[in-house]
Amino acid sequence: MKYVLLIFLSASLFLGGCAANNEQQNAGSQDESSTNTAEQSDTNQNTGSSTKESTENKNIVDSPQAPDDSSLTEVGQTFEDQDGSITLKAISDYNETTTVGDVELTISDVKVMNYSPSPDLVDFFHGYSDNETQFNYVKLRVSVKNTSDQTVNFAPVSVLETNNEKKGFDEDFYLENLYGDFAPGEEKTGQLGFVLNKTDVEKLESITVHTSDVFDENKESLTKAKSITIPF
Repeated sequence: MKYVLLIFLSASLFLGGCAANNEQQNAGSQDESSTNTAEQSDTNQNTGSSTKESTENKNIVDSPQAPDDSSLTEVGQTFEDQDGSITLKAISDYNETTTVGDVELTISDVKVMNYSPSPDLVDFFHGYSDNETQFNYVKLRVSVKNTSDQTVNFAPVSVLETNNEKKGFDEDFYLENLYGDFAPGEEKTGQLGFVLNKTDVEKLESITVHTSDVFDENKESLTKAKSITIPF
């Protein structure tokens, strides 16, 4: 009888130990699952952040005509790449949207730079500058959106004016096709650059941007042009 009781007690202890081990294993699995879920959540958040950053920067194009000036934030800073060397001479914190009829025009990231192009680009600037080996220029980032349900024709910068110099839209050397027809709902973002041959950039306090009129497909004016003053 005692032998039977001993076997029964041993079996009970064994089963109790197995149950405890199973509970510990289940708890460990739940903890691991929670950890994996949290890690996956962090990964998703980081991926979302990267996607947003990528979307915000998708329209930034490195121009083949000029160095990337995005790192220049203080007057006097210099940057050099395969296109040449630039030095920041003036910068504006202007970042505003102007409505011209059915067109929304946003101007930002306005900078004046001194530029020494690489030897292979000197000939390109022969028709733009009085001294194609070193000159000053002003650069603007623009975003143009047609909010109407019809095609319109528009130039974000018809004339750019300093205190003693005017530049026409056809003198833009970034050549990113930001002028012309805009389909219904179409938006274009890019940069414009104008060589300053006569302007003393050390004394430059502002520039004035004159847009074009907004025209319909038949070249009939829908809305008169606007003038925008951008301070430095």
